Amino acid sequence: MVNVVKITLYSGKDCELCEPTEELLKTLVELSRGKISLEIKEVEDKEEIKKMFDVERLPIILIGDNGEVRYTGAPLGQEGWALLETIVTMSTRDVQISEEYLEKLRNLEKSIRIETIITPACPYCPYAVLIANKIAIASNGKVISDVIEAHEFPEIAEKFEVMAVPTVILSTEPYQGKVFSIGVPKEKELIEKIIEMGTSETQ
Repeated sequence: MVNVVKITLYSGKDCELCEPTEELLKTLVELSRGKISLEIKEVEDKEEIKKMFDVERLPIILIGDNGEVRYTGAPLGQEGWALLETIVTMSTRDVQISEEYLEKLRNLEKSIRIETIITPACPYCPYAVLIANKIAIASNGKVISDVIEAHEFPEIAEKFEVMAVPTVILSTEPYQGKVFSIGVPKEKELIEKIIEMGTSETQ
């Protein structure tokens, strides 16, 4: 790791997976040798959670100075290694995206959300998550990657009639977009669609 990565965990008492998520993040802090800055915020009021995150439950994890990577639900199971890769990429900024695309992503006229619906046991989900997270990191906050755990937040999965994971949704407002792909998306096609959405009135 090169640069310090800021992580904020929003936790609460009536949250079954908040404690294991906190333990995981604290372990990563210890292993990072000062390269992870962790802040834990307790939020108990459902209305406040809803106002902040457009959902009513926790945990929520924000990664990056702009919170450009978000985990709506605990990054457990198969998602654990993708979380590690994301933190390292956030630290090194080694996104391996062409300069042409980097410039366009960083100059989007409006913010675009990549909402990736996953489950902890899905072996393909981490690959879709890493593509989305990498694009968000590359955009310097113009793109938000939101990783949504389907079992913890079934209302979101049901809204988009998710039958298989990963399901990738693109939107300009939280959970108001359209399904882009089912399965791991092709990175180039995803980037080009984000650029199209971010520079036009298309949603």
